[in-house]
Amino acid sequence: MKKTIYTVFAISALMFSSCTISDKNDTSAEIDASMVDPENPSLMTFENEVFDFGEIAVGTTVSHSYKFTNTGTTPLVIHDVKPSCGCTALKNWPKGAIAPGESGEIPIEFTPTSSGDPVTRTISVISTAKPSVMKLKITGKVVGG
Repeated sequence: MKKTIYTVFAISALMFSSCTISDKNDTSAEIDASMVDPENPSLMTFENEVFDFGEIAVGTTVSHSYKFTNTGTTPLVIHDVKPSCGCTALKNWPKGAIAPGESGEIPIEFTPTSSGDPVTRTISVISTAKPSVMKLKITGKVVGG
């Protein structure tokens, strides 16, 4: 009986870990060592790093796209984009390599669930650029509720 329980537990753990590993490695961006130059890394230059939505009511959705250009000399790959709260939804950001001089955008939707003091939220963009983590900001005031 103990042997059966241990076997089921081991198989379950193996299945769970294999799903986790494949999720972490799931990326459509193809990059190899020849694309990364530590002396001249890609550079991600945003038109605006701060989006001020002004004053909106609780539950209202505001959309915005952070536009950027790879101003470096090597391809840029965005590994991940992470909002600081659940009220910010990320849309499709570029998943492949962005060549030097090419542009892209990171679209977001912000839907506040409570009102109060002025709001500041961040969105972390993790990439092959220097710096490797860029912090974008959403600011404004939420009223009502």
